[in-house]
Amino acid sequence: MPGWLLALRVTGLGWYIAFCIVLGIVGGLWLDKKADTSPLFMLLGTLLGVVVAFYGTYKMVVPLLQYTERQGRDETED
Repeated sequence: MPGWLLALRVTGLGWYIAFCIVLGIVGGLWLDKKADTSPLFMLLGTLLGVVVAFYGTYKMVVPLLQYTERQGRDETED
């Protein structure tokens, strides 16, 4: 895999993590304003955003790790 493609994937991972966490915070703040429960939904939204971000990151990184492992095995067999 070319280096520039790997760099794009890692950049995409960073944006994905930030988007999940920010969306959780904004959604929590909106629910707090509607329900008049000051920090409750913001904290729950943050927690949910972090959990979703790390789960999604795991699901995106595993194929990359498997690809590099296959590449390493192919180079040693030659």
